[in-house]
Amino acid sequence: MTTGRVPRLYRGFLSSVRRRFRDRGGRGRAAEHLHTRTAADFRAACENGDLAGLVCLLDPDATVLSDDGGRFRAPRGQVRGAERTARFLIGVLAQFPRREALLGSVNGRTGLLLRQGGTVVGVVSFDVRSGRITEVWLMLNPDKLRSWNRS
Repeated sequence: MTTGRVPRLYRGFLSSVRRRFRDRGGRGRAAEHLHTRTAADFRAACENGDLAGLVCLLDPDATVLSDDGGRFRAPRGQVRGAERTARFLIGVLAQFPRREALLGSVNGRTGLLLRQGGTVVGVVSFDVRSGRITEVWLMLNPDKLRSWNRS
């Protein structure tokens, strides 16, 4: 006979599953669709140099981490805040005037592939929570992009 109660053994497990599911934004089809739509909006804002549009996509406490291998004008460490993050991203992307930004799979989720002359010169991935970008990872280090440029 069941009482409709969850045995004590499973209560903690179910609580942690619910918490992880909530913290990850659901990770279902709707969450993946939202991530992809946000990636497309992010791409458009970056391509157009739309600072206000980019700020709207970012969480107020958004952060960006970048690795340029010391080859570009990108600050080391973390940039924090929506406006600072947006200005940083637009500034870095301006260093590649003839690049194209394509939506593609980055670490299993939709991100950006920055190509210039047929070569991947950068990869952008991010985390989306509650419809806003909370973290951006920008890889510009050519040594770490070799695998992206293999035929």
